[in-house]
Amino acid sequence: MTGWLDDVRVIAITDRTMMGNSPAEFGDAIERAVQGCPPGSVLVQVREKDLDGGRLLELISIARRYSRVIVNDRVDVAIASEAIAVHLPEDGGLTVAEARAQFPGVIGVSRHAPDADTGADLVHLGPIWETPSKLGRPALGTAVLKAPHGSAKLVAVGGIDSPERAREAVAAGADAIAVIRAAWSGDSLVPFVTAVDAGRALRS
Repeated sequence: MTGWLDDVRVIAITDRTMMGNSPAEFGDAIERAVQGCPPGSVLVQVREKDLDGGRLLELISIARRYSRVIVNDRVDVAIASEAIAVHLPEDGGLTVAEARAQFPGVIGVSRHAPDADTGADLVHLGPIWETPSKLGRPALGTAVLKAPHGSAKLVAVGGIDSPERAREAVAAGADAIAVIRAAWSGDSLVPFVTAVDAGRALRS
């Protein structure tokens, strides 16, 4: 069930303020981001906290035309959309065990400090570098990526605004990276996917 996670290099976290608010613009932004990337290398995380279930389902349906999708927060929407994964924020209402009892797919979580026993399949750890999306939260630095995190795939997040940082984060211990601004700059994510592969090669 989780084997496809090995293919994931980049998680592109949605933000309609950068992508465009209409469904067409949302889809166009994702299509540009994944253009030229190897199949399965980009996972789109639909994180649109202001939308109701109906709008979320519409955007998830659009995103699935181009990529596998992980749904933020809403286990009910993930189930309704038959999404492959759901992501739980650190301060969310559901535990991993509670989500797993309801949802048959991959469970992801966010952490702002190393946690060796989340019980999740995917752990976002950050911010690794300072980032506008986490104002006031100090950067953890790449050394934290060497900390034990159980059997989950480790995703570095926060301030990864260049392929060089992507390579550095993966070389330090991450399995993949997550980006917001870099995903919706209008360019393909190919350089970031390539950088993740380069970082993995430095570890081998």
